Amino acid sequence: MLPSRTLLIGVIATLASSHMALAENVRFRNAKENEIRQLLKGASDLRKASNGYEYRQGNKNGYKISDGQICVLFPNKQTDCISIKTDGNVLQMIDNKGNRIKF
Repeated sequence: MLPSRTLLIGVIATLASSHMALAENVRFRNAKENEIRQLLKGASDLRKASNGYEYRQGNKNGYKISDGQICVLFPNKQTDCISIKTDGNVLQMIDNKGNRIKF
């Protein structure tokens, strides 16, 4: 019994979109800490604290910038991290839902 035409089209579309997503991930790599710092406005204003986070004067949020990610420590001690990827020219932020934002 042969699969229906609709099923075949669905499988082909799924494979094509998976291949495009895979190709996009192959091009992008984790951004280095210095690449992230160069593009972040105000990163030079951050001062390191004993807890490993950096703070801007007057701001209660702490920031930890490392290869491939930025983490924010909020005053209530919760943290949130985003991944930072690059292709060497463009940086992309990827949140924990998979949303990508170029900056």
